[in-house]
Amino acid sequence: MANPARTGRGAAAPPPGGGSGATGAGGHNRGGERLTPLAEVLDGYLDRTGLGDSLARLEALDEWAAAVGERVSRVTRPVEVRGETLVVEVLSSAWINELSMMGELILERLNARGAGPPIGRIRFRLAETKDNLTQSSGRPNGHG
Repeated sequence: MANPARTGRGAAAPPPGGGSGATGAGGHNRGGERLTPLAEVLDGYLDRTGLGDSLARLEALDEWAAAVGERVSRVTRPVEVRGETLVVEVLSSAWINELSMMGELILERLNARGAGPPIGRIRFRLAETKDNLTQSSGRPNGHG
């Protein structure tokens, strides 16, 4: 059987008057109204819903290791941002206690690195398995 794209059979006919049918010259629709670029529509939506700030805070996941240093990054893994809270999995309860005492300093360092809206709080939780930390860091369970 012949390929419809090559023979023209089965392909949609072009709109009357040629062109793509979506817009005319200059980004206007057939009624002459200016069409809003998709980027502007998305930016407006992100601003109205607050999702723009949430997306910008995700940068903290990438900045974590540089903000806390190698020793702490070996026993932690940032997993998500919920609102203004960064959730970090930690190797042991002893580390959770130590990191909780250093929380304000870590927040300052983390927010100093990011250009977006600041992280307001860090929530440390015990990692479900030590393998979670090993897989994310490539190091053996914080001993390396």
